[in-house]
Amino acid sequence: MSIAPLALNNYIMVVELLGLWVMLESNVHLKKRTINITRVVIILIFLEALFWAVERWTREIGYLTTARIILTPTIYLLHPVIMLGIMDMAEFMEKRRILYYLPVIISAPLLYTSQWTHLIYWFDDNNLYKAADSPLRYYPYFLFMVYVVLFIGAFTMRYARNGTAERKGILISIIAASMGVIFHMILDIDVDYSTLFASLLLIYYLSLSILTAKEDTLTHLLNRQCYYADSQKLKDQITAVVSADMNDLKKINDTKGHDAGDAALKTVAECLTKGSMKNKRVYRIGGDEYAIFYMDKTEDEVKKDIEDMRANLSGTQYVCAFGYEMVNVNEHDINEAMRLADKEMYSNKAKLKDTNERRIAAHREATIRVMHEALGSGMWGMEFDESGKMISVKWSPEFRKMIGYKDENDFPDEFVSWADLLHPDDRDAVLKEYNDTIADYSGQKNYDVEYRLKVKSGEYRWFHAIGRLLRRDNGVPLSYVGMFVDITDKKNGEIYAGSDL
Repeated sequence: MSIAPLALNNYIMVVELLGLWVMLESNVHLKKRTINITRVVIILIFLEALFWAVERWTREIGYLTTARIILTPTIYLLHPVIMLGIMDMAEFMEKRRILYYLPVIISAPLLYTSQWTHLIYWFDDNNLYKAADSPLRYYPYFLFMVYVVLFIGAFTMRYARNGTAERKGILISIIAASMGVIFHMILDIDVDYSTLFASLLLIYYLSLSILTAKEDTLTHLLNRQCYYADSQKLKDQITAVVSADMNDLKKINDTKGHDAGDAALKTVAECLTKGSMKNKRVYRIGGDEYAIFYMDKTEDEVKKDIEDMRANLSGTQYVCAFGYEMVNVNEHDINEAMRLADKEMYSNKAKLKDTNERRIAAHREATIRVMHEALGSGMWGMEFDESGKMISVKWSPEFRKMIGYKDENDFPDEFVSWADLLHPDDRDAVLKEYNDTIADYSGQKNYDVEYRLKVKSGEYRWFHAIGRLLRRDNGVPLSYVGMFVDITDKKNGEIYAGSDL
């Protein structure tokens, strides 16, 4: 065996793989693990070419050698292993790795012992290849084709939503290569497949790089750059846009850590694409912001899909606000439609957030009410709109009872019902404390006062009042909840003790 013919026969393959090895150093889109696996595949292809050249040389010897007995099954097994490596570059086998490798593991002893079992093939004393007189003679080709089919299926599913052009390109290459293998099998022609593998690896690496550059690495949705490109490329096909935003991502990151935040984003992405309809493209364009383009869809179809996405999210602990706008129907361009969709989404987000905050406030109020009933104290509550203006007041039945009133007819749910009963000497100080607490957007000040209040019998009694404000994220008051305790006996006791002195 001469080195020169070997090098020349594999010149194209060697140059391709060396070039790819060098290019791996500059890739910023692929994970380090993917790059390392690509290097392993390159080495395996080099080994396949070397082993095939040595095995071909052993055929020319007039007697059977141990080298040929070992190299032949090794080459047969290297073909599916190289396909496994290419599949592993895109993390196809993350959860079922052992299942993918199982056919190779089972085939190894069958191939390495076939020289003695004659199950698949063997070599006679004259070093001639003999195939079994059964369909098993095609077993090495069949094993390789199994992994080709697995690769096609895995690649198609992995990029079912994104990368149509790239997916078609790699599938054409795979199918053409497979047809070549089948023709060689039918014509019983034995060839070195290393050049074929090298070309396939290059094409696949190029497709993977392009697809990865288009994807958001965390959620596998299309990324912001792809969003801008598609808004121009598909502008004549897009009929509707949707803006979606996840609620409380910052709170999740702050309280549970960024790993929990990443898990939340991936879950939301799955909900937005689960059972995804055709002609729908989902993009992650910011931290917790998503955009969706619909091609050739009606408004009813878009609204139905939004409801489906909400239903998917309802099975999780996460919530998204949605806004949509039709493009062609309303004669908006893509940018204007997305601006209007954003506006609707933020309006819905504010309503969702306000509803959630009021739910929390109601829960706290119910908890406090139970405490008041147990302590014999009275409760009060106030609600504010988004501008900070008070819109409602609620006096508890316990408080009304404490001051001698029966119901709302006696003592209406109005601020003046209480304010008009304040003792003239206490009124200004109490109202100032109340207003100062509301005006303190830092949330540091709490309402805590003692004052006299006229009860229904006409006498003034002492009360200790405490209040706490629940605020929106921007500091604007949302609700004011507090309690009254009658401290008249305590005050009279202090006065009596002071008179003794």
